[in-house]
Amino acid sequence: MRRAAPILLFIAFLSACPCGEPFAAESRKAIQERARREQARAKAKADAEAEAAKAKERREVRGFQEALRKNPDDVVAMVRLADACASGRGIAKDDAEAVRLYRAAAERGSAEGRYHLASRYASGRGVEQDFAEAARLCRLAADQGYPPAESLLGYLYERGMGVPRNEVEGLAWYVRAANGGDVAAQKLIAWRILEGRGFAKDPAVAAAWYRLAAEAGEADAQAQLAAMYRGGIGVPRDEGEAARWYLRAAQGGNAAGFAGYGRALLYGHGVEPDAEAAAKWIRMASEREVPEGEFLMGVLYLHGRTVPRDEGEAFSRFRRSAEEGYLEAQLQLAGMYLQGIGVTKNVDAAFDWYLRAAEGGSAEAPAMLGWMREHIESLRPATSPAGPRSSGG
Repeated sequence: MRRAAPILLFIAFLSACPCGEPFAAESRKAIQERARREQARAKAKADAEAEAAKAKERREVRGFQEALRKNPDDVVAMVRLADACASGRGIAKDDAEAVRLYRAAAERGSAEGRYHLASRYASGRGVEQDFAEAARLCRLAADQGYPPAESLLGYLYERGMGVPRNEVEGLAWYVRAANGGDVAAQKLIAWRILEGRGFAKDPAVAAAWYRLAAEAGEADAQAQLAAMYRGGIGVPRDEGEAARWYLRAAQGGNAAGFAGYGRALLYGHGVEPDAEAAAKWIRMASEREVPEGEFLMGVLYLHGRTVPRDEGEAFSRFRRSAEEGYLEAQLQLAGMYLQGIGVTKNVDAAFDWYLRAAEGGSAEAPAMLGWMREHIESLRPATSPAGPRSSGG
């Protein structure tokens, strides 16, 4: 462990910069002007798309209203119009009207109407909260084989709301819902199997459940499946598959997908490297305060990739990410403290961040802690107090 520390300190930094690839020599003013134009174009496009979507919603509402005028017992139109009233899409938001329509559909035997009304009683939204009534309606819809109702009934049993608490019964309903295609239940079962909560821990089975939800278009499941491919958890490690699923998650608005796909583009993992495109996704992740996104913004600032080089800003980004427990950021922050990059050199702070990374499961941090203990006298100024705190190891 007598080799120089910097070999271990900046692995993530260097990996962001392919050998021989020059950094863009673009002025701050030019970068800001280009960003302003791109933002203006993006806003105009988004505004046009939003207006088109609103017009479509208004047309759909008029269609549901016309269907009910022709047939007052049309439960499908009742539920769709209730959904619109509940969300305020295409019509003024009106919880009372939504409840009236859901109730009318429920009274006519609609499983979907019964489920939505049950959800209202469970949450107290638009009606007085009543878990017993929620459970009764939910059971009716679940017995009709409606997966979302089966999932909600599982939750009620798991928590003992309106029914006796029974975790085994709750899990049984979750499984029924998941097998019926309910993506929320599929995600929940995947997570439980991955963590070994209520089921035997099995990453491969968890990945299979995540895949079902991901293929149904569930963005959170797509991001989770991508992470499993990136890390080789329950599936073979495959950077191309990881990038593909991160892109689908990102396109679905998932913030973890923004960061994951941005990383793939920045490092060329499973896709052709593209720093400009990477920066757009990374910035979106950072704006959502995703720890990986903050870390990657730190990498961009440290190397001046698509943004002006700024070690202080890089340090700030790494710190935000590190404080959220992101291991790579903790390692980079420790290295910057140790070498005085973007911050005043502080051996104690470096040791503390390596210690936090080690406690979080970093494989690199214990080696650095050992190296620091071995060389502490040469690292610390002569006037500083005694060595760093021990990790107990």
